Amino acid sequence: MKKKTNWFFQLCLITSLVGYSSASVNCAEIDTNKYQIGKQLYTDGLLPSGEPVKAVVQGDIQVEGNQLICETCHRRSGMGSTEGQQVVPAIAGHILFKPLKLPTSRPPEPPIYRDGYTKQSLMRAIRDGVDVNGEPLDPFMPRYNIDEATLDGLTTYLDTLSQAASPGVTETTIHFATVVLASNKEEDNRALLDVMSLYEEQKNTETRHESKRAENAPWHKEWMFKPYRKWQIHTWELTGDEESWPSQLEALYAKQPVFALLNGLVPTGWEKIHNFCESQSLPCLFPTTQSPVVAEKYFYSIYLNKGAAHEGEAIASYLSNSEKSVNVIQYIDTSDQLSMMAANSLRDRLQERDIAVTDVMYSDVIESSQQLEVSQPNQVTVLWLGPGKTDELLTRLGKITPTSIPDVVLSTRFYGTTTDSIPSRFHDSVKFIHTSEMPQRLKRLLMRSTGWFKSKRIYNSDALEIQANAFFSLKVAGDALKSIRGYFFRDYFIEKVEHMIDDIPYTSIYPRVSLAPDQRFISRGFYVAGIDNSGKLVNFTDWKAP
Repeated sequence: MKKKTNWFFQLCLITSLVGYSSASVNCAEIDTNKYQIGKQLYTDGLLPSGEPVKAVVQGDIQVEGNQLICETCHRRSGMGSTEGQQVVPAIAGHILFKPLKLPTSRPPEPPIYRDGYTKQSLMRAIRDGVDVNGEPLDPFMPRYNIDEATLDGLTTYLDTLSQAASPGVTETTIHFATVVLASNKEEDNRALLDVMSLYEEQKNTETRHESKRAENAPWHKEWMFKPYRKWQIHTWELTGDEESWPSQLEALYAKQPVFALLNGLVPTGWEKIHNFCESQSLPCLFPTTQSPVVAEKYFYSIYLNKGAAHEGEAIASYLSNSEKSVNVIQYIDTSDQLSMMAANSLRDRLQERDIAVTDVMYSDVIESSQQLEVSQPNQVTVLWLGPGKTDELLTRLGKITPTSIPDVVLSTRFYGTTTDSIPSRFHDSVKFIHTSEMPQRLKRLLMRSTGWFKSKRIYNSDALEIQANAFFSLKVAGDALKSIRGYFFRDYFIEKVEHMIDDIPYTSIYPRVSLAPDQRFISRGFYVAGIDNSGKLVNFTDWKAP
């Protein structure tokens, strides 16, 4: 993966591609030493010496280091945030060092809400907690103990934050892309692309008068109308082996830079796309994939859940909370990459809890007529197999255990939600992990999106998850764009997505979603389900988080 650089330096190279002048950004004038000093303070809470910065909050509480990272509150973009009634102001240089004017002010001499900060007034604010107008800052704002050199570094760094519109945005259009594979089922790709194209068409049709308003906005509503852009969603179809995907992505991006990737359908191999997005500081929202990158340090990729790894984590959580100690045997299909990913996830989580795990390869059982493992006490059998292979093993398991049936755990992601083929002897002992809303409640949950699909005549019951995820990503992106109000900075866009997820009324196929700044998976829960007396799949627990 390429080493990331601050967006400011990337901006110097690529703003010419997107129709925006970089005249306000003079890369040659950047003092790299001051920039690094400021960045270290802003992102890590460290002084030039490498020592943690110290400060006082709430009048007399001494804090230092990680408790004083500017980015935590003012965010990576420098555009501020809100938390309840608490408002953290924007401190990106182009805002901080200019007078803050009311958006409805009457030209040519609009009233000023506050004066622009200078080096001296900023030092007073940071050290003493007094703003540029002489008013005390909120007591939650730390009073930092920094010197002039550190302040110089900080102002240099702030000047680089959110300087000019990110690539993919012109004066009239905002460009997005969605990624699909040529090797996907044609009907699955079509299900996704139908949602994308018709949503774009409807959005641009319904706002067809906004272009005129943007060009001739009244003085008191320029802040509302000027940011309007038409949407254009490009399809990036990847072909061939995974190793060729990065070069394909680079060529597609060079041909037409985009502001963000929305959704996409790549069942496995998403790591290549993830790395591309992170290296380009390119937001990627909610791809439909079972192989997201599960790591602590990244910013631009936000996923629905952990995919196959989440299935393993969910079963590990269920088994580790069992009232009795268990021995786990998991059957793995080595021809299925997702089966191996889920098995690895389960093994890692159970070993952390000192629970024994035995791996059995499905191919070994079939090719050698290997005896199924049933002899261990308190055995739990986990099958990471599709329905046909699962039914085959359950039948064989039933024949060699005539008097007792071992506990069996399945994932509906692998087996599905139809239980008709499971032998009746196993109905009481089989449990399912289900990581989305239960089938009997899914229709109501998706009423809003399926109504739209049906009105557009694109509804596909066999690809409902694909369509629901695409619709979800479009709605979130649209709401976030409204919130950034023309500040087309990718970091700020991501921060708005983070902030709004907990309150959105649409959750795709998940009963609830949430997101915090240090999280990148919006759904982390699961149901434990089983087979009821009528042979249907029903949940035995409420929605649980691992």
